[in-house]
Amino acid sequence: MLKGQGKVKKWLSTFLRFARRWHTPVAIIAIAFIILHTVAVFMHGFKFDFNNISGLLSLLILLPVPISGLFRYKRMDRKWHLRSGITFAILFLIHSFL
Repeated sequence: MLKGQGKVKKWLSTFLRFARRWHTPVAIIAIAFIILHTVAVFMHGFKFDFNNISGLLSLLILLPVPISGLFRYKRMDRKWHLRSGITFAILFLIHSFL
């Protein structure tokens, strides 16, 4: 065993327990803000530019994430929740920073 490996495992275990507990409530709040942001963009005026198209594409990828999360909760998922979540995260970063 490497020096300090036990500390890292204990810290990682605590962090993962915290993340598992708060993952769903934080996601629900985040999705509500994303939908509110989308409605505001459409009310303000949607323009076909890179920023709006990348945001719309991110939203379309986000839609199956909560549904696949329910399937994951019922043990019927085959990693779709993780794959669509990572795809959304990448598209969101593109939308935010480019």
